[in-house]
Amino acid sequence: MQKVLIVEDSKVVQQILRHLASQHLNVDIDFAWSLKESKALLKSNRYTLALVDLTLPDAMDAEVVQLTLSQNVPTVVLTSKIDEYSRQQMLEMGVVDYVIKDNRDSYLYAIKLVSRLLRNQGCKALIADDSMISRAVMRQMLEKQLFTVFEAQDGEQALTMLKAEQEIKLLLTDYAMPTMDGFELVKAVRNFRGRDDLAIVGLSGAGTHGLSAKFIKYGANDFLMKPFMNEEFHCRVMQTMEQLNLIADIKDYAHRDYLTGLYNRRYFCQQMDKLLKTGIQHSCLALLDLDLFKEINDKYGHLGGDSILTQVAQLLTDSFSDSLVSRVGGEEFAVLLAEQDIKKAKATFDDFRRKFAENMFSIDEHKLHCTVSIGIARCEFPTLSEVMRHADKALYQAKAQGRNSAVGACTKSNQILEECTT
Repeated sequence: MQKVLIVEDSKVVQQILRHLASQHLNVDIDFAWSLKESKALLKSNRYTLALVDLTLPDAMDAEVVQLTLSQNVPTVVLTSKIDEYSRQQMLEMGVVDYVIKDNRDSYLYAIKLVSRLLRNQGCKALIADDSMISRAVMRQMLEKQLFTVFEAQDGEQALTMLKAEQEIKLLLTDYAMPTMDGFELVKAVRNFRGRDDLAIVGLSGAGTHGLSAKFIKYGANDFLMKPFMNEEFHCRVMQTMEQLNLIADIKDYAHRDYLTGLYNRRYFCQQMDKLLKTGIQHSCLALLDLDLFKEINDKYGHLGGDSILTQVAQLLTDSFSDSLVSRVGGEEFAVLLAEQDIKKAKATFDDFRRKFAENMFSIDEHKLHCTVSIGIARCEFPTLSEVMRHADKALYQAKAQGRNSAVGACTKSNQILEECTT
């Protein structure tokens, strides 16, 4: 679990940081006023990252920075002023970055920097470089930014690793490598990994005219000339990953239902089509429809109905956390369950139906119970429309048999299993 330590002795600044952190950081945060408090917290807690003031009343010579770094906590420094000596001193100490406290925007930048670094944790990066020293230096810098780092000593090895490990999101590749150079590697990688899926930063110490433009035209997101400053490396990597993350956020936003936050019908259909092509005969699709939902809208208004839908979405998310859950219509939802046996799938959804009926929903001060009807079909047809047709037929049967029921369709024989009610 991620946890952040923020050390700041100014009450005003700490209040600002608390406010900004509550808006932008969804992690546990401990605040400290002094070196003494920091020591006590570090003794009993493990921190993913620290944001600390350079000087404190009881630590005027960056002792708190030395403390967090000695505990192997990646550290971002807050400072009210900076000169070349102090800057160099901090970088030599091994801080991730520093932020100058000169206005409110700098505090927002610091919190967003922390947020970006936390997002890097668990993210995989690959360094492709034939120089062991270069790889070691870049590995150290990337690990400070919380990346999980892999290494390749030439382009061919890097290409093999990228094909085997789809979770690698950042590639740093040198130009001059044996067997396959950086240009050839980038071109080969872009045949199966797009710019929205993998960020690439080209590297070279050759100084050849037009090298940066060539790298970017071949598919790199950015380019760095060796030798580079630590700060420049940090900024380029962070900026490149921020662009990748923004694209991911936009895509996720486009795939989500605006009200419930579940996946929308378009994404659900796209994913189901892909899964059916690769073979998901071991799974069952369930369509769930709220019973008498129009009466809720008529009695409590559409805002009341929206409130019920968001509560239903949360109940589905909690109950089927490992499944593809989607809102596919007004009050209709879909769940793809990894269960081959239709009877077992039916039993699972019948348990959910009972849980659903017992759940107390709320609209403002009003409390009410709702029920749901469920139709289930095995994913044993090549197209989504066929699977949906059988699940829809089972759902219709559940409604016809008095609602608040779960019905499974034996799709191959086009029969309906005996429905299960309370």
